[in-house]
Formats: sequence, C-alpha cells, structure tokens
Amino acid sequence: MKSITRFATAVVAVMFAFATLCPAQDVKPTDLGKGAAFNGKKIEMKDKGQVAYLLSFTAGKEFEATTDGPKNTDVHLFVYDSSGAQVAKDDSPGPKCSVKVTPAADGQYKFVITNAGGANTVSFKVKVAKE
Repeated sequence: MKSITRFATAVVAVMFAFATLCPAQDVKPTDLGKGAAFNGKKIEMKDKGQVAYLLSFTAGKEFEATTDGPKNTDVHLFVYDSSGAQVAKDDSPGPKCSVKVTPAADGQYKFVITNAGGANTVSFKVKVAKE
C-alpha cells in the first residue's frame, strides 16, 4: 500500500511541476499585427493572470520583447514560434522581463505573459532592430 501512495504522490508532484513550469498554451492569443509597427501595450493583469499575443516578424531582424510593472509581482515572458516551439523565455523574479530573438523565417510569434503575486499593470513592449 505504501508503494501505491508513494507512486500517486510522485505523479501528483510531477503534474504540479509541469503545470507550474510550463505556461498554458491554450490561452487564445490576440493578433496585434506587425511587430515593427507595434507601439506597446499596458495590460491590467490579475494575480495568476495570463495573456497571449501574436506579432509578425521578418526573418533575420532581431527583436527584443520586454515587460515591466509598477508593483513587484512575478511576471514571466515566454515566446513561441509558429510551430509552437519555445524560442525564448524570461522567468526571473520580478516584473521586468527581456528576451531577444532573431527569427529564422518570416512568421508569427506568440508571446505569453503570466503574472503572480498580486495584480499589476504590466507594460509589454517590442523593439525591432533597425537595418
């Protein structure tokens, strides 16, 4: 009986770790258009809130995505390519995140922003490198 209890506890622990470490990909993203034309967005985020956005980028032109907020909540930023593969993340503590990506091909990228530790007004910005 002890081995079944230990096994069940281990399964629950793995499921919890997976759910905690891997942001949900099932949030419906909002298409914000071309990354080069994006002027930033302020997002009212609840504790444990999550949002997702799509932006299009040109191959070979590096972009930097950042977040910040006035309150010291734990904001994380994840970036996925059009195939769903994670290409960048910043899950460091605090509201400030920064990732840089150089797209290998033209296409849409999904940005997933999560917030924990209380409500916050999160600023999301993207800068595309000039040629």
